[in-house]
Amino acid sequence: MPFGFENTSGDPAGSGRARERVAVFVDGANLYHSIKSYYNAVLDYDRLLSAAVAGRSLLRATFYIVEKVERAESEEGQSGSARSFVYNLNNFGYKVRSKPLTVFESFSPSGERIVSHKGDWDVGIVVDMFRLARHADTFVLVSGDGDYIEAIDVLQSEHGLRVEVISALQCTSQALLDICDSHTDLSEIPDLFKNRSSKSASQPQEAADAPRRL
Repeated sequence: MPFGFENTSGDPAGSGRARERVAVFVDGANLYHSIKSYYNAVLDYDRLLSAAVAGRSLLRATFYIVEKVERAESEEGQSGSARSFVYNLNNFGYKVRSKPLTVFESFSPSGERIVSHKGDWDVGIVVDMFRLARHADTFVLVSGDGDYIEAIDVLQSEHGLRVEVISALQCTSQALLDICDSHTDLSEIPDLFKNRSSKSASQPQEAADAPRRL
């Protein structure tokens, strides 16, 4: 079948597949940087969710974003595009969880100001996975981050869950590829990307950039 998913053995009609309960977890920051680094295109988040679910029963789809609002940017600019992005995700069927980017400021021994940023959802995503573990049959993780491998191992071995990964192959941890039950490269999903010049209502590039400006 397309998208790297397998049909239910002995069920050519797919009725068992339709009963398979799927939860989708989208690591928004990881996905954003993958798209920015490897694809000169706009991603269709509606199509992404359809590919992840692949005809099965959707239990929940959660999209995790980290927001940074520059002081110099107007409230109507950055926050407005972020709100539009979240609104679109909600319409597509995602539950959106957001947290602010944490900024750390320190000084070197010579007095030089050092600014660093911290913003990821790794722990939050893992916690949500275990909260849903007994309610789902399959998890679909949209991320290439290898930090999830220990959690995936426990979910597979102790909870009997199937864990599938969707990500850009070029920036996916080999350990993650080794442990997941199946992997789908973003480029393998038909019609997932649109030309950057496309400005359809479902594809606002400004909104897509809003969750993660570093």
